[in-house]
Amino acid sequence: MTQRPLVLATNDDGIEAPGLWHLAAAVVEFADVLVVAPAFNQSGMSAAFTLRQDLEAERAHSQLDGVDAFQVNGTPTDAVLHGIRHLAPRHIDMIVSGVNPGPNVGRDILHSGTVMAAMQGYLRNLPSVAASLWSFDEDHLRDAAIVAARIARRLLESGQIQFLNVNAPDRSISEFAGVRVVRVADVSPSRVIDRTDEHGKTHRQLVLRPDAKVAPDTDVAAIIEGAVTVTPLHNDLTFHAMLGDAATIVGNVSTLLNGAVD
Repeated sequence: MTQRPLVLATNDDGIEAPGLWHLAAAVVEFADVLVVAPAFNQSGMSAAFTLRQDLEAERAHSQLDGVDAFQVNGTPTDAVLHGIRHLAPRHIDMIVSGVNPGPNVGRDILHSGTVMAAMQGYLRNLPSVAASLWSFDEDHLRDAAIVAARIARRLLESGQIQFLNVNAPDRSISEFAGVRVVRVADVSPSRVIDRTDEHGKTHRQLVLRPDAKVAPDTDVAAIIEGAVTVTPLHNDLTFHAMLGDAATIVGNVSTLLNGAVD
């Protein structure tokens, strides 16, 4: 009997977040699932990891029969690395992260714990998928999870090592305007505002910007049009086209190192 693949599911919203369990439930249709997530909300942590305190993991309540769950007192990156190194009963075959309520498209990708958690898998030669929803409400998290899991399954079955960032529009799956593979937009579609609750306490909150100028054929444009967006990401931050110009600016190395100091 062929052993099913093992998928590590994580997020940045914490172990009890509904989006995480919708995603795990969708993935369990084709793979065994291990859930390892932060104990508390870690949104906006990007790829931060813990250095100055001990990292601890403990069993958490699993919302799915046959699925083990652990919570880690750290960041999304901590959860993935600790899960791979210490909690997985066998080799992990894929990382899935999400579903995040709120989009991770455009420049917002840079500070996303959801995206960077999945990046940790890709950096370790594992196919990885990050999944998010174009809304801070939770009405269509399950729809986003279903389509993200279907994409994850195709990626896993392809045998390719890719890192796919998936964003679903805020509508039911029957109303999705297709699936589009697109580039990242050079714009941030969300902004931070301060809101005061009925108790007079101020909370920082992300809201979508209706005035963002968006180029066509990008993730932001496609999701506004109601499509599921898929963007392959990678970790090469080098601006290759500028290497020659940078070398010209640096100039003669011996002069730079041995010349007079101003």
